[in-house]
Amino acid sequence: MAPSSSTPSDKEVMARTLRKTRAFANWSPMALSLLLASSRLCWHARGDSLSAPAKSPEIFVIVTGHAVQFETSPQGIRLHWALRGPGQLLGFIGMLAFEESRREYVANDEVVAVHMPGQLFFDLLDSDPGRWKDLGRMLLQQEREQIDLVLGQIVGELSRRLASTVKQLAALHGIRASSESATHLRLTQKDLAGLLRVSRQSVNKELTAWDAAGVIKLKFNAIVILDEAALTRISCAAALSDGGHAA
Repeated sequence: MAPSSSTPSDKEVMARTLRKTRAFANWSPMALSLLLASSRLCWHARGDSLSAPAKSPEIFVIVTGHAVQFETSPQGIRLHWALRGPGQLLGFIGMLAFEESRREYVANDEVVAVHMPGQLFFDLLDSDPGRWKDLGRMLLQQEREQIDLVLGQIVGELSRRLASTVKQLAALHGIRASSESATHLRLTQKDLAGLLRVSRQSVNKELTAWDAAGVIKLKFNAIVILDEAALTRISCAAALSDGGHAA
């Protein structure tokens, strides 16, 4: 009988995830071991808050799944802001104690995440300035991607904004079995409407038309992109109709 493959332990999964994350790539084995010794691997069902169980500030790295980032203003207004996926580091801004707004991360589907104690994380960063540099570069890249996405959500007609948003979310968080297969994006129409600040009915009308045209395939809580080139043409055509000019 062939020996059965062993299931990796939580610590092995956490170590493997962090090693693949840019901010931790150059950490020494000792520093990483100290962090992992106080960290935990957690599973979150859809709708769960990643930070709800924490008694003290934590830093998160998503292993699998996606979380919706919400921003709550000092006036109590809660808005969708972005979709965060595997390999992204979350919770850092909250550790800086900015009072202008508060960030919350809610599981958009089943999420597995590494939970790290925030204070220990900062102490280990302070012990090696190079770690701060690596973290800064990673966070700047993450925020640049999110700013590009948000800009696409707020400018122009809904068709362009929606096409741009679906394209960028698919590039960041989509899943495909191979380079030849369609891209699957786990995201509800309600979530898309929240990101775009429009009604769910408006989003459904656009997506239904794209489905009928064979550009996408609508599934339960997901969108399958069948024709990426057509999706690009929709965004470009809408952009031109907003007042742009072809080269």
